[in-house]
Amino acid sequence: MNDFVNQVSQFSDPGKIITVSQVSICLGMAFLLAVVVAKTYQITYRGVSFSPSFMVTLVICSMVIGAVMLIIGSNIARAFSLVGALSIIRFRNAVKDPRDVAYIFLVMGIGMACGTGFYDVGISLTAITCAASLLLSFVRFGEHGLTERLLRIQTPVLQDFEHIFDDTLKLHAENFSLVSAESTRMGTEMELTFSLRVPEKFSVQKLIDDLAALNENLKIQVVGSNHVLDL
Repeated sequence: MNDFVNQVSQFSDPGKIITVSQVSICLGMAFLLAVVVAKTYQITYRGVSFSPSFMVTLVICSMVIGAVMLIIGSNIARAFSLVGALSIIRFRNAVKDPRDVAYIFLVMGIGMACGTGFYDVGISLTAITCAASLLLSFVRFGEHGLTERLLRIQTPVLQDFEHIFDDTLKLHAENFSLVSAESTRMGTEMELTFSLRVPEKFSVQKLIDDLAALNENLKIQVVGSNHVLDL
């Protein structure tokens, strides 16, 4: 047991002094690089539920990680203490867009690089990753020639309500499917939700006009944006 303690103490540096200049440079670099990442996220975002607070979170997360790495340094005891402290934290908010997770890991990497003094790594990581993100966004990497929409239709209860709109939807959508059907107004009406893949030259007004002739002018709602449905 004593041998193990001695081996651990060889890797610990309890007497390390962190200067104010080190902290200032670390936090300043983490802040500047995270701002670049956050602005890149804002420019390349194509969803319909943009959150400015997420940009602030990216910047703060990078600075906090940098400070944590300064505190830990090469002290294993502090590292184990940090793991124990963070194990009680639980994040229950679901991440809607996988890109958000990638940006979180990016700012964490930047914070770790700044906290350990590898500023050249942090700058290179920020520059190359942000340039790659902008390039992929500019060339619309992974996108196709169709857009996705979500269609909600209220209709009176009919015998064949699942297929009454099929002929009309075929005229406007390349592909469609019934997502859900819900009874409303004490069972006198139905609300149908369809997922549509429509061409770029798609007229929402024409679709609504054609559907209104079939559902007795009840509510029709078309939501969604190009390639992203996160409502």
